[in-house]
Amino acid sequence: MRIVTGEEMASIDAITMNKVGLPGAVLMENAGRGIARKLLDHYGRKRRFFIVIGSGNNGGDGFVVARVLKDEGAEVQVFIVPEESRYKGDAKLHKRVFEQSGYRWKYWKDIESQWPAMLYETDIIVDALLGTGISGQVKEPYASVIASINKLKNEIVSIDLPSGVPAGSAELNHEAIKADRTLTLQWTKVSYYLEETKPYYGEVDVVPIGIPPNTLRHLASQRYIWGKNEVVNSWVMSKPNAHKGDNGRVGIIAGSEAMPGAAALAGSAAVRSGAGFTTIATVAQNVPVIASHVKEAMYTIFSEKHGYLAPTETELAAFMDNKQSIAVGPGLGRTPALTKMVAYLLVHFKGVLILDADALHCLKECGPIVQERTAPTVITPHPGEMAMLIDQSVSYVNKNRFEVAESYAEQYGVYVVLKGPNTIVAEPSGCISVNVTGNAGLAKGGSGDVLTGMVAALVARQRIQPALSSAVFFHGYAADLLAKQRHVLATITPSDIIEHLPEAFSIVDDD
Repeated sequence: MRIVTGEEMASIDAITMNKVGLPGAVLMENAGRGIARKLLDHYGRKRRFFIVIGSGNNGGDGFVVARVLKDEGAEVQVFIVPEESRYKGDAKLHKRVFEQSGYRWKYWKDIESQWPAMLYETDIIVDALLGTGISGQVKEPYASVIASINKLKNEIVSIDLPSGVPAGSAELNHEAIKADRTLTLQWTKVSYYLEETKPYYGEVDVVPIGIPPNTLRHLASQRYIWGKNEVVNSWVMSKPNAHKGDNGRVGIIAGSEAMPGAAALAGSAAVRSGAGFTTIATVAQNVPVIASHVKEAMYTIFSEKHGYLAPTETELAAFMDNKQSIAVGPGLGRTPALTKMVAYLLVHFKGVLILDADALHCLKECGPIVQERTAPTVITPHPGEMAMLIDQSVSYVNKNRFEVAESYAEQYGVYVVLKGPNTIVAEPSGCISVNVTGNAGLAKGGSGDVLTGMVAALVARQRIQPALSSAVFFHGYAADLLAKQRHVLATITPSDIIEHLPEAFSIVDDD
């Protein structure tokens, strides 16, 4: 499933009409019929619908929806907001078809004073006002209509996206429809995956309208959802006669004297995620503590200074030997020795290098080395760490997650795993995958350490992009399994996530 902006959707529509040869009126008919079917499936024919229609394509979809619902015997009232002369093109055509079918509409302005009373006899309000056509501020009379609808307690269903919400960004400087459900057309929109605008959508269903997939090929940005099907279809099964060396040799450099738990979580997650060999490098004091939690791992003791890791180049060179992946960062603390360590690994390690937590703070100083590195580099920042890397605010990152991750990945040639609700994975090529699993139970210290260990394990034995996207999927899926088992989200711990990884991974069971 792909993800698009409003501008991209407009260009796709144009290609579909002008090159493929599907008329816009046909696409509008498909959209309206698909929406009407969804409404009937969700609410039934006995519910009463109140459809508010604007002048653009969203309004044209609304006329088709109203006609099909009426054809099916549903009780429907239709109100248009603009003057009748504002309807053009396909929207005008479907308005005329609605009228020629024997159905009538009223002006919103003619019933505005009495419509609150009318809505006591209405079950569902269908928002067909603006769709992806919005640019800039919402103007009158739409602003007043949106404000009025939001005051109601009726169920609100938006067509394509809630009116007033931009399709491609979270820049929301005006009131927008707060939908209970959105029936989005063909593909989901970028703003559905942004923290500020997602709540406006409510529940989302995707309604296909017959646009061929190859109309997306021209898009500069390629964004797509990474769900269960993508995980299963991309998964590389272990060979029946595989030995532990075939399942990846993973290194984890983690845990200052004061933070052994971070190393234990990352190491345990790597083991649980199928790593053949997991070796944890830490300070000597931590080994007994970590080993009591991660019995399957091996341990390397690095030199230290005041309880913080300060390995020599000789120690690092020995640690790198034979490893497919190394993760650095959890619980290390921000020290000059860490920057030297990260720089050495960037230059000399030829496997996949994962930088997380404190290691991310070394990237500004190591930027030129990162750009010159030919082996894959993965960074796993949360929004605050990403903001630090690009000298912007957390708010800026949250509003521009796709652009921020894509730009950084392309500029530095790294894979960016930008954590948060709907974690995204950006490739150096510009492709972005969006995760669909997870819940608020992951909002705990240590959850990121678990993901780091999972990433280290999977990139050691799977292709890198599917490995990253699938690690994020399983991380969230384990939390979803806990929620389904009636665990209170606030009580879910990172250790719980690790314990449920076997169940999560069962979807790609080798048997």
